Amino acid sequence: MQNSHTTPLLRNDLKEFLIRLGKIFSNISILALLLCFSGILSFVATAFILLIGLVVIILSIGTIFVIVPNYFDILMSTSEVSLKISAFFLENFYIFASIAIIGAILSLVLLLLDKRTKHIGRIVISSIVIAIVIIAIIVVATEVI
Repeated sequence: MQNSHTTPLLRNDLKEFLIRLGKIFSNISILALLLCFSGILSFVATAFILLIGLVVIILSIGTIFVIVPNYFDILMSTSEVSLKISAFFLENFYIFASIAIIGAILSLVLLLLDKRTKHIGRIVISSIVIAIVIIAIIVVATEVI
């Protein structure tokens, strides 16, 4: 008799665990998507750093070199650090993309198995993550960026 009381409880606990796991995988896929785009957008950040540095030179009419004697070296070292960061993200782009796709697919499967509540928002977000990552993989594979 005691076994019949614990079996439904275990089944409900397992369902709740799988729903929570689906939400966790959804969050992981969103984080991995952000890491994918960090590599692409970090090149924009490097260009922005250089642009700001040149604007400071133009606006100060060159007096920045008197105020900060090694201004150009500081500007170049900052852009070198930014380039190293962007190179790291682009080297690991496919790892982040695969984590995003696997996390989104697992999230979709686990959340679609829930019959009691509909997780429409998470399902839509996971589907969008898959579509965006596939487009990003195509863009990076064709070496547009």
